[in-house]
Order: sequence, then C-alpha cells, then structure tokens
Amino acid sequence: MKLIINVFKVIGLIFLSLLCNILPMILLQRQFAFSLPVKWGLGIAYIVFIAVVIYFLWKAHKKYEPAEVADQKMTAKDIVIALLFFLAARVVAIAGTSINQILSGQKTTVNDAGLKSLTNFFAGGFFLYTLLYIILVGIIGPIIEELAYRAFPDHLLFKHDRKILAGVVTTAVFAFPHATTVFEFLIYACLGAILYLAYQRRGNIRDSMMVHILNNLPSAIYFLLFIFK
Repeated sequence: MKLIINVFKVIGLIFLSLLCNILPMILLQRQFAFSLPVKWGLGIAYIVFIAVVIYFLWKAHKKYEPAEVADQKMTAKDIVIALLFFLAARVVAIAGTSINQILSGQKTTVNDAGLKSLTNFFAGGFFLYTLLYIILVGIIGPIIEELAYRAFPDHLLFKHDRKILAGVVTTAVFAFPHATTVFEFLIYACLGAILYLAYQRRGNIRDSMMVHILNNLPSAIYFLLFIFK
C-alpha cells in the first residue's frame, strides 16, 4: 500500500514539474490579452509559486538524503566531471539531432522546436515573461526536473537501491514527455541516462542538476539573443 502511495506521489511531482514548465509558456502566449497590472500580478505570482515549490521540494529532499551525501562538498574535481558529463550529453544531442534529420527531415526534435517557437512572442512582449521563460529553460526547469524525475523516485520507490532498475525506469519516464517519436524517445533516454549516471556517481542530486543546467544553458543563451533582434 505504501508503495502505491509513493508511486502516486512521484506521479504528482512529475505533473508539478510539467506545470512549472508550462505556466510561463502560457503567460508568453497570452500576454497580449492582459493589462499591464495583470501582467505584473501574474508574473510575480509565478515567481512566488516557483520559489515556494523549490523551497518545499528541496526541504523534503533533504529529509531523505543520506547524511554522508548531505555532507559532500562540490570540489573542482566534481565540477570537471560534471563538465565531462555535459560534453557527453552534447555529443548525444548533436548526433541524435543529425540522425533525426536524416530519418525525419526535421532539423531538431519537436520539443526543441516548440521551445524555440515561443521566442516569436518576445518581440514587443512583456519583458518579465521573456526573462522568466529564459530562466525556466536554463535554470528552474533543470532543478525541478532533477528532483521530480531522479531524486524523489530514488527516495520513494527504489530507496537508494536497485540502481539499474531505478536508472531504466527514471530514464524512460524522463524521456516520455519530451519525445513525440520513437527515435526522439531514444535521444532523450540517452540524455536521461547521462543525467542519472551524474546523479548516481555520488548519489548527489546537485551533480545532475549542474549537468542539466549546463546542457540547457546554450539554448537559454540562444533564446536570450532573440531579445536583441
């Protein structure tokens, strides 16, 4: 019974993660229908919402985190290893995108194309929404996703054990909402596997968060350039 409850908790956290990602996209798309006070109100409400979500997720995560992991420091060696994981993720992304273009004719995955399409709302739009979207892509999304897709499933379902099964399940669950085709699923599964390995190297979610943020930052910076076009 407890396992079933924990499964629903993890599902709820994944939906919460999706909600956190979707809200700034909706704000961007609907911004021209809002008055200026409403724009500010919704923007500030989203900032408060995200701050509360991250605070309570992190607080809950620390309750499950083993003491030896909580005491770990982020050293120069750990940063270098995170950079190596990031480079591996970029190789997968570039190779996967190239093969996907050959197979489907699409220059990028549907997920990436959808994220880029939202930059069309930057011109003449509400700057706070643009900024929130860029921060979401580069920082907020990776932090919440790592907690929802890797840390809490490990805490609640696998109890920091059965690492291979945990890796397979969490990788598949991570890939599913990002992909629209079988090959895209494989691309995101490979990326998810790299993030899982980064996490399990020390059992420290901060490691996979760093890799995930590094992986997303190029896109966030690229989107940022659209502001000045």
